[in-house]
Amino acid sequence: MKKSLGLLALLMLFLVAVVGCGSAEAENKDLTLDKFIKAYQDAGVEVDPEEKPKLQSTEAIDGVLFYVDKQKVAIYEYESSKDIEGEIAIFDVMKDWPRNGLFILETKNDKAIQIFENVK
Repeated sequence: MKKSLGLLALLMLFLVAVVGCGSAEAENKDLTLDKFIKAYQDAGVEVDPEEKPKLQSTEAIDGVLFYVDKQKVAIYEYESSKDIEGEIAIFDVMKDWPRNGLFILETKNDKAIQIFENVK
């Protein structure tokens, strides 16, 4: 009886972990580079979607480069959280950059950070 109860408890924990991870990935998939670009444009920032940062990182799949108050802003898009973690392991400076879903922001501009963090 105790073994069955223990196995049932382990099964429930496994299911909770799988469902929790699945919903987090689904939320991440709702964010797109276009949503970020639109948020900045709606805030009055000029963003050319064709202006791409030099993707020095090896795992970024897309990105956009623009300026807010004459300060560089780059948004990088990744395929997975694992890819972001891999980049941070290589480029230590990235550990302090804001993250939102599968996107990471390179800037020191407070206005740009606030806009980035508010995209849902």
